[in-house]
Amino acid sequence: MNAPTRGYTLDFIQSMMSERSGRACGWFNDLELRTVFQPTFGLPQKQVIGFEANLRGYDPAGKQVSPEVLFGPVENYAETAMLDLLSTTMHVHNFFSGNGSKSLLLINLHPEVFVDYSNTTEFLKALFRHYRVSAERIMIDIPGSALSHDRLDTAISAYRAVGCLIAVDDFGVDNTNLDTVWHTAPSLVKIGRSMIAGAVTEKRVRQSLPRAVSLLHEMGTLVMMEGIESEAEALIAIDTDADLCSGYFFGPLRETIWDFHPPRELLDQLWSAYKKQYVTGKPPEASTRLSLEDEPLYSSQIKKLRNSSPADIKRYRDERRPFINALQAMASRVKSPADLAVCSEEMLRIAGVIRCFMLDADGKQVGADCISPSAPPAPGVDFHELAGRPEGDWSRRDFFRRALQEPQVVQATRQYCSVTGYPHCVTFSIATRIDAKLVVLCCDVDWTSHVKIQQH
Repeated sequence: MNAPTRGYTLDFIQSMMSERSGRACGWFNDLELRTVFQPTFGLPQKQVIGFEANLRGYDPAGKQVSPEVLFGPVENYAETAMLDLLSTTMHVHNFFSGNGSKSLLLINLHPEVFVDYSNTTEFLKALFRHYRVSAERIMIDIPGSALSHDRLDTAISAYRAVGCLIAVDDFGVDNTNLDTVWHTAPSLVKIGRSMIAGAVTEKRVRQSLPRAVSLLHEMGTLVMMEGIESEAEALIAIDTDADLCSGYFFGPLRETIWDFHPPRELLDQLWSAYKKQYVTGKPPEASTRLSLEDEPLYSSQIKKLRNSSPADIKRYRDERRPFINALQAMASRVKSPADLAVCSEEMLRIAGVIRCFMLDADGKQVGADCISPSAPPAPGVDFHELAGRPEGDWSRRDFFRRALQEPQVVQATRQYCSVTGYPHCVTFSIATRIDAKLVVLCCDVDWTSHVKIQQH
């Protein structure tokens, strides 16, 4: 790699841009550069949570050029950095100018530009100041192939110090190591198109994807399936329990997002099709509960506990007992969805509780969340809040499925990364009836905060 080029100021980069009708375009090696956006959807919320910015190049005749022509080969690192900073400036200008939504902007940086963090972060700070942009609304992709770079840790720390979120791109394409993902602790892992396409035709890939997603959730990161081009691939994305998705199946790339409206009908139909085709039988955890079958507490952690000492099992039960008792009391008192706020007061006072919410028998949220007034601050981004809708469809989640299978029995999940921004969330759930209608009451707990408070 050539020595990093210093001195690319925001003014210099902006001199390579022009503006038409509020949209910026750039000029690089006789090519006109334009921004196009691809929406990213929260699957449970059926709503957009962000847009990924992509670069398109056009020759002097107005014909779009191939990515190979646009991105390489370049003469040296100076050109690589110039192109990356120019495209990033265009994307920020085109996304935030006139966009009043809370959605995220997802951008890509060349690996060499990313690890040249001392220069790049200074440029980003100037860029964000100029456009009055909160860095927390910017998510930067790291290619899976760059995770072994010896300067990666320091670079990630530098971007996080600015306030940017970090995503790992193309997971599974470049044999990305799970240990490295754990060490990197990204907000989001994006599973590449080759994996989702392979899952359509190969049973082995289709069976392995849900396990990979579950493991990533337990590692404290959310998961996105990108490159979805068909209903079959979209249904697999739901069945893997992915949090987010994107792809041409949901619509073409867009030059503007000001008038964007999510394809609600398409997303509703997708969930209806999923429930008809994929919802089957008991989850795998059912076979692991035998050693604690006499206890009114079932959990996806029971397999681990079967090989634990009696003291470990007792501690596990004691830690969860306050939530079990409070949820059982809530289930016995609630008479209508409107009662949830009053009936959840006891639960909401327990240390570490984030929210309580109610689902109908189809997995759809009924009413708004009941938020604890003393909820611990979320260390990550709240994708559920970004979606801007209190309702959602949680029928794919195991805490909902297990509750339906064993009504009046409290269920508890493993610690997992929640879309509400908590990387160590535990969800307790119980199925009960209100006026003969089956509902599921749920409570999210930030387990890290709960354990810390208990230890003190």
